[in-house]
Amino acid sequence: MKKKFSLQDVILMGIVAIAFGAIFVGTDWIYNVLFPIIGPFANEGLFGLWIMAGPLAIYLVRVPGSALVGEILAAAAEVLFGGTFGASALISGIVQGIGSEAGFAIWRYKNWDWPVLLTSAVTTTIVSFSYEYFRLGYSKYGLLILLSLFVVRLISVTIFGAILVKSVYRMLDRSKVVNFS
Repeated sequence: MKKKFSLQDVILMGIVAIAFGAIFVGTDWIYNVLFPIIGPFANEGLFGLWIMAGPLAIYLVRVPGSALVGEILAAAAEVLFGGTFGASALISGIVQGIGSEAGFAIWRYKNWDWPVLLTSAVTTTIVSFSYEYFRLGYSKYGLLILLSLFVVRLISVTIFGAILVKSVYRMLDRSKVVNFS
């Protein structure tokens, strides 16, 4: 594990942030179409896409703090690209980055395989759901709906923040475009 960012790391995180800022804006529009149809399940089903920048940044860069920085930069890019959630996306980015970072910190930034990615998916889900329980008014829902929302979020975060992150890493590693060693 490296302890500080290299120039290559900063550039790579910037590219990830710009790409995901654009993805986030597109996902915002999908959310706006789905919300009137399926309510809060639109947020939960798409949530994994909104957290991908953090785990991908740290998985590529492997420097403590990368998940938090990656998610904040991507949220800032979303705001700059005109995302529908405005500046509140930055607060969400901070919360999501903290959740993702916690999963890697639990493993002391030493494990870079499935256990850390799955732990990060769980910590991201717990931290972000706890925050949005109050922010989105989830406290008004009964236990069954809350559990359903939580499970949908966990599945979404696991698919996008663990499985897809690992797949993207493998593709980039095989391409030898970026040297990850």
